[in-house]
Amino acid sequence: MNTANSKCVQAEHVDESNYYYLWHLVSLGVLTPDDTQTGFSDTLWDTLAAKAEAMPSTVVLIDVGCSFAHPNLKDRVDPSRSLDFTGTPYGARLATDKDEERKNFAGLSIDGLHLDGLEADERAMFDEVVQHLAESTGELRAHGDTEAKFASHGTAVSGLIVGGPENCCGKDHEPSKGVIPYFGVDPFSHLISLRTGFDNDPLQFIAALLYAWHQKPDVIVMPRGLPDPEASIVTPKDDFKAELQSWANREAADLLHRIAMLAEKASPHDPTAPQVSETGRHLWRVVRALFIAISKHVPIVCAAGNEGESQLLFPANLANRENGVIAVGAVSGQGYRSGYSNYGDGLTLVAPSDDMEVFNRHQLRETPKQLDKIGYLKPDSAMAVPYSRKGLLSTDIPGSFGYDGAGDDDHDLPADVAQSGFYTQFGGTSGASALVGGVIALVRRAERLSASGKHPRDGCDLKAFLMSTARRDMPMMGATLSLKSDCMNVANEDADAFGTFFGAGLIDAKAAVTAALE
Repeated sequence: MNTANSKCVQAEHVDESNYYYLWHLVSLGVLTPDDTQTGFSDTLWDTLAAKAEAMPSTVVLIDVGCSFAHPNLKDRVDPSRSLDFTGTPYGARLATDKDEERKNFAGLSIDGLHLDGLEADERAMFDEVVQHLAESTGELRAHGDTEAKFASHGTAVSGLIVGGPENCCGKDHEPSKGVIPYFGVDPFSHLISLRTGFDNDPLQFIAALLYAWHQKPDVIVMPRGLPDPEASIVTPKDDFKAELQSWANREAADLLHRIAMLAEKASPHDPTAPQVSETGRHLWRVVRALFIAISKHVPIVCAAGNEGESQLLFPANLANRENGVIAVGAVSGQGYRSGYSNYGDGLTLVAPSDDMEVFNRHQLRETPKQLDKIGYLKPDSAMAVPYSRKGLLSTDIPGSFGYDGAGDDDHDLPADVAQSGFYTQFGGTSGASALVGGVIALVRRAERLSASGKHPRDGCDLKAFLMSTARRDMPMMGATLSLKSDCMNVANEDADAFGTFFGAGLIDAKAAVTAALE
């Protein structure tokens, strides 16, 4: 819809009063509703089980850690293979009574990994890091699962990928209070959690990527951005800079100029400038090369970012047709790009997630009540996009360290469940990338049951396969919504190509698994 010279128009939307807490699994095609829309005619889990028993997939999650004790994650997240790289590049793991120190990187081989574009000294630096890791001994944490306090994000992501009903053993054992029969995309697969921090330390990410490669996973999920000082730069678009030439936008133009001047004058002696050593610069280039090299063998799913920019977050911005990096954007329960979701060149696929309210000169995305309140402020050229109240219900850490959705009636859950702290409304492109990681786990299991199971697709082929089976609409309980583009930063932007906002489209688990089995 071209809105440049039109009045603000309220787009069509679906009624969200009927909320199903696993709606995103319906949208992915993991659950297929029956004719009455009150139950399910089949699930992809049943489809795979009917074929034969398939080995579980292995998902490596590189995030901020995960709560191993969550009732819906027990026996699905593997603490013995999960490592914490925030304190040591050699990896620390949770100890057990019978545990002993071991070499986490024992037998590490980089055969088949070709890191392109590195200078000779950078390649030598990488080889030296590999040797140190292979000869190192990991550390044990003997005093409990300390990382759980900081792992709300990773716990929510893990639940969306492999969460499943609590494992209750014995006839007399009842489910824990406040625990629901929660399901991630593939509750029959396993997850390895690699904890990394937010400091500008490329070595921890090199170690995490090499350990992930060493585990021979089916998919790697990277639901966050990394602080590479060069690859993380977001440059202003030409259309944005053009708008700054007007008097009305003089303050924004002045701010942009000051930022540019500071960037040019910044020096290692400036305490306000990012402190990046020359070795750090080389190591960050190794990180980039390693991402691409591994992705050609194992698909790496990355979050596109939540800035609402027409540029992708690093490392999602590495995605192109020549590698297996899968950049994932988010769509709301109304079939629009989620209000925060980055878009543009390199975007591979989208998956369901939550939404964000937007009020700017190009787009209005508010609740109907809020739109009525601000009616007299509506820009004539802005496009009205229906806001979705749907979010992704996922696993959480109880207490003050969790997202803590207690009392949030959006859950539509019994009071004791909502107040347990085990669950929260989640979203972002982090949530969308988690769902894509879960779908790949399902596809990998299907591949092993097919005639071509001896020759699974590499990262590039699997990425192309998922793109070829993607769809341009989104199933819901009782409805199917077309994916609709929308203005965000530029007038007439909603007239851009479909791929600008959605890549190849919404990932379709049912189509992908069916095709993989055939």
